[in-house]
Amino acid sequence: MTRDEGVTAFNQEAYADAVDAIETALSGYEEAEDGFAEAADLAAQIDAGETADICETAVDETALQADATNAALSAARAARDDADAETINGHVERFRSLRDDAAAIDIADTDAVASALGIK
Repeated sequence: MTRDEGVTAFNQEAYADAVDAIETALSGYEEAEDGFAEAADLAAQIDAGETADICETAVDETALQADATNAALSAARAARDDADAETINGHVERFRSLRDDAAAIDIADTDAVASALGIK
């Protein structure tokens, strides 16, 4: 399940489904962050500086995506638990802000990231 599926469920007021989907997405972002961090460490160990830098940037972007997803999860849980609109909207605004911050990070050479992770 993806975060977008969770957001769609949230928008359809299917809050339990939103929580499930967003929890799954959060786990995926956390795993990806760990993978990029490991790749950055390995690249640094073999003196592949450019690849390490790219992986570090990917860690930063993925960490922001995880934080955004956590904010979306907070919104879904708050809605599921009948929290007030101000609380829910606060989480939604934090989600949007973090998602936008993550989108602003540019990984110039995605092929290098794929190569560093051994997926290309």
